[in-house]
Amino acid sequence: MTQFQPAFSPAIDSSGIETLAEAVQFLDGLDVSAMKLGLDRVRDLLATLDNPQDHFPMVHIAGTNGKGSVTAMLTAILKAAGLKVGSFTSPHLIQVRERIGINGNPILPDDFQHEVQFLKQHLETLGWPRDQWPTYFEFLNVMAYQFFRQKRVDITVFETGLGGRLDSTNVVRQPNLTAITTIGMDHMQHLGNTLAAIAGEKAGIIKPGVPVVVGAHIPEEALTVILDKAAQQDAPVILASDQSLAVSPQSNPTEGLLLEDAQTGAAYRLSLLGPYQGQNLAIVLACVEQLRQQGFAIPQQAVLDGLQRAYWPVRFQYFPQQHVVLDGSHNPDGFASLKDTLQLYFPKEPKLWLVSLRNNRDPQALIEVMQSAGQPLGIMVTQASPNHLYHPPEALAEQLRAAFPEAFCWIETADTPTEAYTRLLQRRDAMTAGNSDKPLVLVTGSLYSAGEVLSLAKF
Repeated sequence: MTQFQPAFSPAIDSSGIETLAEAVQFLDGLDVSAMKLGLDRVRDLLATLDNPQDHFPMVHIAGTNGKGSVTAMLTAILKAAGLKVGSFTSPHLIQVRERIGINGNPILPDDFQHEVQFLKQHLETLGWPRDQWPTYFEFLNVMAYQFFRQKRVDITVFETGLGGRLDSTNVVRQPNLTAITTIGMDHMQHLGNTLAAIAGEKAGIIKPGVPVVVGAHIPEEALTVILDKAAQQDAPVILASDQSLAVSPQSNPTEGLLLEDAQTGAAYRLSLLGPYQGQNLAIVLACVEQLRQQGFAIPQQAVLDGLQRAYWPVRFQYFPQQHVVLDGSHNPDGFASLKDTLQLYFPKEPKLWLVSLRNNRDPQALIEVMQSAGQPLGIMVTQASPNHLYHPPEALAEQLRAAFPEAFCWIETADTPTEAYTRLLQRRDAMTAGNSDKPLVLVTGSLYSAGEVLSLAKF
């Protein structure tokens, strides 16, 4: 197993930020939407902290879709193998502490408060001008490096925030392993308008001599770029084929997705439901094999146990008691996966929808997945916060009315996801009074809207 230096543990003075709320308030003041692509600022800050990012093993994951699911499954497997596993993910759904975790659990409130205060005071001591301070994402990223070093984790799994080449997670000089899950058209304003350009940004995480696991369904235009980059870096490429994995008829939304491997005879029960998780599972299994070759002891039983315990909320998350699905799909590839998952589990179920969508995304992909699922009984349209980043509910509702004439489907708007969900359930109860068979409620279009609904006490 890779050896790393003892943790660097600076004294943390908690004065000035005395509560979790104050820590969150300070972070929010860093401008959540700021984009300062480039690594020099983060590298300079980490150098003043004795480069904590270079003191533990790491798996670094990039991709348009799937990187969160891969991170969750791999983290759960490594935990089941008895390792202490740090994970860094984004965005968060309910509370910012979710982004920094150990063994799948968010950083504790006291630790989070102290880490924010330490790094804030450290920046003040350095005397950096405020316009040179890290962004919201970078601050949390540096916090994660520092925290994992202090906690002496055995290994970490880091998910890129945006792209890869200029993402602040890319400051690690020598990860143990990198992985690229999928390449699709998203965040084009930052990553480029072609699959090749986007792949070039994602492939920026590939390091000299470090193996890279590559998903099986990456378009040829993008795959060529990734393979060229790997060749330039002399990085071994592992193509994670899922051709032998088949969805078993025993898959169901309450027990989970069951995948059977025709080559090995192995069966994998996943807590994550989407049939597209077969692609992600192939990547995870390839990562596990690479880590085994590096000396990490990961028994097969740990793989099976971890896959059943992995938790990655609002990725087609089904709540049978409420008969509700929360799904954070928000781009064309995500909506295509949602379409396949609905076809597997609920092909003929009557449906009510709660939708919202960022204004940098075309509603047509959302409309098409809704049309593929059959005539909806009703649609509630809302927006998450900050509102200015979303299609105004009434404007989005007008596009939906054109696709779904109101003679067959009621369409209403609400100011917040909480209001929308509450009213949608009221409408469902009124529609099904005295009938135990209730239509399926689907919440989709935005991770943040799904996260707000998830935070309701009813779940």
